[in-house]
Amino acid sequence: MANSEAKSDRYETIMIESKIREGVFHKVIKNLESGKAVSCSCKCWSKGNKPCIGMRTIGYSG
Repeated sequence: MANSEAKSDRYETIMIESKIREGVFHKVIKNLESGKAVSCSCKCWSKGNKPCIGMRTIGYSG
């Protein structure tokens, strides 16, 4: 239990509305230690491993 709690304390999920598709939100995972985005729910990231606009808005270092 303590290990999963420690992991959840290091990350935050941020919802960012898509600029292209109205009503669609990116679920960006942000590392609280670095302040950078590490993952997103969108196709750009999940299929192509490319940072989306939501990730770039928060900050991404690849």
